[in-house]
Amino acid sequence: MRQIDAYAYSNRISKLHPAYKVGASLLALVLCLTLNRPLASLLILALMLGLTIFWAGVSWRFVLTLLLTEGSFLLAGVLGVAISVSTMPDAGGAALGPFWVRSDAASVWLALNLFLRALGSVSAMNFLALTTPILDLIELLRRLRVPEVLVEVMGLTYRFIFILFDSLERMTLAQEVRLGFGNWRSSLRSAALIGTNLFIDAFRRSRILETALQSRAWDGALRVLPRKYNHPFQKCN
Repeated sequence: MRQIDAYAYSNRISKLHPAYKVGASLLALVLCLTLNRPLASLLILALMLGLTIFWAGVSWRFVLTLLLTEGSFLLAGVLGVAISVSTMPDAGGAALGPFWVRSDAASVWLALNLFLRALGSVSAMNFLALTTPILDLIELLRRLRVPEVLVEVMGLTYRFIFILFDSLERMTLAQEVRLGFGNWRSSLRSAALIGTNLFIDAFRRSRILETALQSRAWDGALRVLPRKYNHPFQKCN
């Protein structure tokens, strides 16, 4: 998560106007979902990877590692489409204990098509996440007249993700120092303690943040100075 956020601010096109990057990602996503062709999904996947690696300058190792991680979850999801499991005897299936397992060419093709569509869509979202800082997205949503409360909740939630990550790391380290993960029983106990303390810490931090905002005459909106953006025909500094 932190590395994704770091690339969003340090890539070559981080100062490009976010509308172009959002538009490119949404266009790729819509094409991938509507065309419903494996070849189209592969072309979109290759295009978005090329834009992320060669245009934005994001490390190809990180991009491929991220895509492989996401692809493993997608693959686990489409296995249920390619393989059917039943408790009823099936002449075309194979017996596996009390179950009958069956797969055919149509199911495999459908699963492959679904996997490629999902992977192409994920690559489009990866391009947006790795090239666009969250502050730019928030500013763009404000210009599009998205309700202010949704924008503020989005910004605060994103900020609290990193705060809770830091708290989680400190709590986990504290339990490891105390040999809290030495065996299965102690691991469960440590996980329960971390979960409880993390909830309490999140609540405490939210109250502190609310008090700090109210002391500064908060009117329901967090305003920041907009950045200066480049456009496609300008050089990205």
